[in-house]
Amino acid sequence: MKEDQKSKPVAMPFSVKLTQIIILVVGILWIGFSLFIALGLHPTYSRMGGFQWIIAGMTLVPGLACLVLWFLLRKRWKPAWYLAVIALAFMTVAGIFDQVGWVDVLVMLGSAVPLALLIIDRKWYLKAKS
Repeated sequence: MKEDQKSKPVAMPFSVKLTQIIILVVGILWIGFSLFIALGLHPTYSRMGGFQWIIAGMTLVPGLACLVLWFLLRKRWKPAWYLAVIALAFMTVAGIFDQVGWVDVLVMLGSAVPLALLIIDRKWYLKAKS
């Protein structure tokens, strides 16, 4: 009887699904913003020459990091939880050092909400797979 219980896959809680969706959306938005800058569509950065490419690269990095973390969190790779907590904490705190407007508040919420959910659901991520 115990073998049957061990063979059942563990259901993913809604909050875990929500966390992963938010991380995926945040990653896609960062990559989209990076492309927006790289294509010269941002009015400020398009006039800055080579600096435009530096900013495009700097916005591409968190987007790719979020996509990688999303993938690894879905696989329940334990170190991914720690990496995601650290990355999202840095992303949340980094928003404070900018001019805080409504967009900055949305960006901070985009990293603070999944950070809080990751911490709440830590037992699910860190528990051994069944």
